[in-house]
Parts: sequence; structure tokens; C-alpha cells
Amino acid sequence: MRRIVWVAVGAAGGIVAYRRIQQAMLEARERGVVLSVQQVGLSAMQAVNSARVLASGAMAAAEARSAGPSGSSGSAAAHVIEKSQQKGT
Repeated sequence: MRRIVWVAVGAAGGIVAYRRIQQAMLEARERGVVLSVQQVGLSAMQAVNSARVLASGAMAAAEARSAGPSGSSGSAAAHVIEKSQQKGT
């Protein structure tokens, strides 16, 4: 079960990174070389942050499952969403 979770996290992170890089490359063609280097750096940073949020969500879910049965099955997901919203503001 743990492998499936990590495979899903990796796949989701890969898709997010691929789409952000693809978008950055499209914008780079329009803007030029100097701005494209800056945009690629920003896009890479955003992809890493997205992967970090996904990984922390998976870890929180795994910890919630290992802690034992709880009253609501979505509590770990709600906790991760709340954390990401706090970091975003």
C-alpha cells in the first residue's frame, strides 16, 4: 500500500513539473533569453514546492493511517489543505 501511495505522489509531482516546464518553455519563446532563464528558475522552484506539498500530504496521510482508525477518513487531507493555505498567504 505504501508503494502505491508513493508511486501516485511521484506521478502527480512529475505531471505538475512537466506541465509547468512546458508552460515556461512556451512563455520563454515569447519573452527572450534573459527572461526565459529567470522564468525557468521560478518554474523549477514552483515545481519543487508543489512536490514538497504533495509529499507532505502523503506523509500526513500515512501517519494518520498508522496512528489507528479515526472518526473521519478525510481529516489528514483537510489538515494538509489547511497547511498549504496557511503557507500560501
